[in-house]
Amino acid sequence: MSKQVGNVQLMQKMNRLKVLNYIRKNPDTSRPMIAAHTGLSLASITNITSYLLDAGLLKESGIESVERVGRKSTLLRFCSDSYGLVVAVLNDKEINISYTTLDGTSKVSKKYSIDDMKSDRVIELVCSAIKDTVRECGEEKTLAIGVHFSGLVLDGSRFVFSSSMKWKEIDIREKLQTETGIPVFVENISRIRAVGYVCSHKDSYSKNMVFVDLENGIGAVRISNGLVKNTVLGEIGHTTVEKNGIECFCGNRGCLEAMCSLERLQRLYEEKSGNKDMEVSDITSLYYKNDENASYAIRECSEYLGIGLANLVSVFHPSVLVINRGQFEHCSPLISEAVEEMNRRAYSALIQDMEVRYISIDFRQTLKGAAYEMCDRIFDISSPHNPVV
Repeated sequence: MSKQVGNVQLMQKMNRLKVLNYIRKNPDTSRPMIAAHTGLSLASITNITSYLLDAGLLKESGIESVERVGRKSTLLRFCSDSYGLVVAVLNDKEINISYTTLDGTSKVSKKYSIDDMKSDRVIELVCSAIKDTVRECGEEKTLAIGVHFSGLVLDGSRFVFSSSMKWKEIDIREKLQTETGIPVFVENISRIRAVGYVCSHKDSYSKNMVFVDLENGIGAVRISNGLVKNTVLGEIGHTTVEKNGIECFCGNRGCLEAMCSLERLQRLYEEKSGNKDMEVSDITSLYYKNDENASYAIRECSEYLGIGLANLVSVFHPSVLVINRGQFEHCSPLISEAVEEMNRRAYSALIQDMEVRYISIDFRQTLKGAAYEMCDRIFDISSPHNPVV
């Protein structure tokens, strides 16, 4: 008997999560629409939505606007401010800690400089700042903590290394989870930015896309029918494009990330011109003035980036290639020349109908992506931490 009861309770929880996640991703929807898309009966939908409304996870958002005669359906949407999330975004210069609603709207935001700070001190600062934020905003309402940075993250939690941070094998997740008692997710920031892009571009739901992130290294994420694919690791920055190239922090030589970095751009210009301490923006200005040293440095780096982009096109054949300019925002010729190099190297049939989009993901979109990704993991049947019972 207890096994039968357990099975019924499990099925009930699965159906509640199915309905909640549908409404979360399709706001302002009616009960008949939910029933049609989930395959559950209208009676079941009525019971489930009543439970979710009482739990504070849903709210009514109006009446549907239709021409038909008869009673209009009440619309429902996810109640994103019922709980909160802590989102930590790290790079080699600073830590950003935000307390957000479940849809990524920032309520509290703090920034800490970590220039020249050793990794153990950075970890202590991250943990301290997150614990302070949780205490300030309410531990009982904080569903999860997310830590996001550029680097190799396996299994959605295990940090391996970060070239931009110069870190290897640091278990920040275990430390944070032990000290706060709140579930902690560690994720690659390129994936989070890709999710943020999908959240704000509905046309990605019908496209086969590759999202290339040029912020704090080089990451690539595959998006298919609006879903960010877990099957693609995305560490294109650590694929080899030059067998005898310069040494990378990961231990390899000739990594794409190292061969087309802004640091290498500056070094190449310095070697050719003899001028030291030139900013990237200055090199770009000289490029537009047909300076041969600036042109050489940009062309050299763009060639390797173009090789990397051509490899992505050959593997995934995307209908849309999305390039987040990131740190290359002030060196647009490098990106445009890289795309030209990609077009020369990729098979013509693969690129003739491909659209290239140049974007700049802002911090607000990053928070949206982090919240969306964390909610996907919290409101999953396998998660022991979700508030749905």
